[in-house]
Amino acid sequence: MKIFFDVDNTLLYSSGAQWVLRPGAQEVIAALKSRGHDIYIWSATGQVHCERLVGRYDLAPFVTACFDKDPTCPVKPDLIVDDDWYLVQKYTGYLVEAFRGPDPEDRELYRVLEALTGLAEMM
Repeated sequence: MKIFFDVDNTLLYSSGAQWVLRPGAQEVIAALKSRGHDIYIWSATGQVHCERLVGRYDLAPFVTACFDKDPTCPVKPDLIVDDDWYLVQKYTGYLVEAFRGPDPEDRELYRVLEALTGLAEMM
């Protein structure tokens, strides 16, 4: 599958110069990639923002490409992970609670991995 992850409030909390990666982001993205999925990062704030995230948190070995979140994106997602219910419905995906601040107890991305693992076992 081509799995697209949103940046702001899904993978990342940011406030000014402070950036906090959501707990589990690296592990979940790496696990999905190791299972043969293509991982994409996209954001309404643009491709450059996505590339900064990928570079800052050493995600490049797991990420196929970064894109601006735009209907003209050259690759169509099979599934998205996003905090925006409208986009999850539009593209088909997994809705996560918005990541609105540092929270070491946050388990949202692990829930995504569990759900996708369960889906794969049913197929």
